[in-house]
Amino acid sequence: MAHISDTHLGYRQYNLDERESDFYDVFNEAVEIILREDVDLVIHSGDLFDSPLPPIKALKIFRDAVKRISSKAKFISVLGDHDMPKRRGLYPHSLFDDVKVLGLGCLEHMDFNGVLIAGISNLRGRSIELLREEIRKFDKISSGYRKSIFIMHQAIDRYLPFEGAYEVREDELPRTASYYALGHIHSRILARFGGGLLAYSGSTEINSKSDIPSWRSDGKGFFLVDLDGDEPKVQKVNLNVRPQIDLELNIMDRGGLSNALKILNENLISISKLSNKLPIIHLNIKCRGVERQNVINKISDAIKGRILTSRISFVEEFSLPSVTAIKSSVDQRGLISEILKRYGLSDEKFIDLALELQDLLVNDEVDEAINLVKKFLGVDV
Repeated sequence: MAHISDTHLGYRQYNLDERESDFYDVFNEAVEIILREDVDLVIHSGDLFDSPLPPIKALKIFRDAVKRISSKAKFISVLGDHDMPKRRGLYPHSLFDDVKVLGLGCLEHMDFNGVLIAGISNLRGRSIELLREEIRKFDKISSGYRKSIFIMHQAIDRYLPFEGAYEVREDELPRTASYYALGHIHSRILARFGGGLLAYSGSTEINSKSDIPSWRSDGKGFFLVDLDGDEPKVQKVNLNVRPQIDLELNIMDRGGLSNALKILNENLISISKLSNKLPIIHLNIKCRGVERQNVINKISDAIKGRILTSRISFVEEFSLPSVTAIKSSVDQRGLISEILKRYGLSDEKFIDLALELQDLLVNDEVDEAINLVKKFLGVDV
């Protein structure tokens, strides 16, 4: 089978025609490979489209692909958060009779050549508890099957460990699936879990600057999965995505702008070997008191005809006064006294303690500061 996800058809990054076409191109490339490999099942783990109201061209590209795939393979999908209608409307997949969408508000399952396939479409917000209840049903449903596939478009805490970024904890996942076909996280992940393999196939293109590191380390594409053996065998398939560079240039060092332009040129030469597509570059320029337009003009001359587009930002570095200079210009005793008075601590001994602690901690003398507090409180040092 083929496991693909986060194709985001219709996405128009930076409002460029070329970027919208890039997402269609890699999708069509994936379809060609799928047909060539003679798979009998295609699983899409959500965010097939970038919007529940995709452009006509995105619908046509997908219609043409499904026509070709359906003669050889079954196409099964769940909805991602981008596919999901904002209100109780129809999702774009409903236009295509040969596409089976699973799990609208509940875990839905089917039998495919003796393999259980169960999936649930994306749920968020107040529906998270419902999502967890539905997930718990999988192990019971799969008990009569030797092989099973669980499909979901959600983030798991192990891979997005930030409060509010994930919807499901790893210990809430079913344990009996042979293969977990997951979507939503754009980097590729393949790990043993429970009785099988947990897999995020990742996005098929670079959707944002944050996708660049995972693309550089692990590529972009989809997975071919062989379920015939005792355990799934997964083959990564890389697609010809448009390269992107995220580069920090420091023009404050010796050599300044000329060195930065040299580094930029080396990166452009290196990345040109990865693809026949012109790259996108993101430049973060650290500077101090420079004429920005002059820098932009120099960079524009260096990259002319060699890139699709650039995103340039400047970070102005300021010289900060030393701690000594700050201390000498501020009435520290008066300032600390005023602050302590607000908390009912007007005694001079508290002011003296605060000043001594400040001197110790500024010099990173933490142990001495702790001993000073213990002595002040009458605790044995």
